[in-house]
Amino acid sequence: MRKLLAALMGAVVLTVGACSFAPDLSRFAACDAAGGCPSGTSCLASANRCLPACGEGGPCDDGPAPVEDAGVEQDGGMEVDAGTVDAGGADAGEPDAGEPDAGPPALALESTPLMEAVETVPYSARLQARGGTPPYTFNATGQLPAGITLDTEGRVTGTPTRAGDLVLPVEVTDQSTPTKRASGSLTLRVRPLLRVAGPEPLADAASNRAYTERISATGGKGPYSFALAPEQSLPSGLTLAADGVITGTTTQAGETSFTVVVTDSDTPPQSVTGTLSITLTNATGNVKLLSRAVPTGRVGSDYSYTLRTTGGSGSLFNWSVKDGALPPGILFDTKEGILYGKPTSGTDFTFEISVVDLLANDKQSYTLHID
Repeated sequence: MRKLLAALMGAVVLTVGACSFAPDLSRFAACDAAGGCPSGTSCLASANRCLPACGEGGPCDDGPAPVEDAGVEQDGGMEVDAGTVDAGGADAGEPDAGEPDAGPPALALESTPLMEAVETVPYSARLQARGGTPPYTFNATGQLPAGITLDTEGRVTGTPTRAGDLVLPVEVTDQSTPTKRASGSLTLRVRPLLRVAGPEPLADAASNRAYTERISATGGKGPYSFALAPEQSLPSGLTLAADGVITGTTTQAGETSFTVVVTDSDTPPQSVTGTLSITLTNATGNVKLLSRAVPTGRVGSDYSYTLRTTGGSGSLFNWSVKDGALPPGILFDTKEGILYGKPTSGTDFTFEISVVDLLANDKQSYTLHID
């Protein structure tokens, strides 16, 4: 029976919604009163018709002549000829509208970090944006750091006056209609400038006496590495270690000038040069200050310098600041003759230091410059 129904339905492909199937079975004989049918057929009780019995025994008998119109009827009562239904689906041949145009991507400032700057060194970089409709226009939305400017093409130029992380409030607009905008705060890292701090001159070297002095540096990123520049030399008998300490014994008369190179530990590293000098002096039995200058310092950075002497009985020295004032944040060890601390403000500070032994004393005026 299932094969027969399939055969009757085979000519009809339904693509319209909510259709009913009503085949015309009038060509088949009616069942008798007891529901019986001739041999080879069986009674379909719902239609009271004898339909061919097939399936197990082989192919079905198609029965009487085929019906010309399968009689497929829509729910609305309108008949649809089976031969005119499009088996290809509901698409009536209209072109696909496709996905709506999403337009250009959203406008945004590039998050790539700006190239680093170094304080007091001329700087130039260019901001970038993405998305929207180029070309872009850049503007500052607030106060820029001292020494820094921004033009409408995104060029950041100038000379930063201090180290640290500087904030640049920026807005970018594009050529869309209406105009798109994106804003943000970009960070410009400014590295502290590396300098050779001296002292200049270095402490005098007493003839034929053990000598010790330290070269200092400020800025950059410690620890520092020191070396003599090519074709430079110290007074004979003295050597410079990588940590900046000069030691040895010399008898080379006069003043010797030389250039040192200091390199910091930043990435990428900074390297700078400085010219220093050492002068030979005669040794005496009485206490004598060999230090004729002190190294420069930097606001917020640790500072330490030991004043050098010769002669006298060092363990009995009495040190003091006689005139002037030390920089704020700098202290003086009156037992060891050491200036130390962390300066809090920058300028030149002049003061006089005295050292007293049992039998003699000496004094020297110094200017300590703080960047």
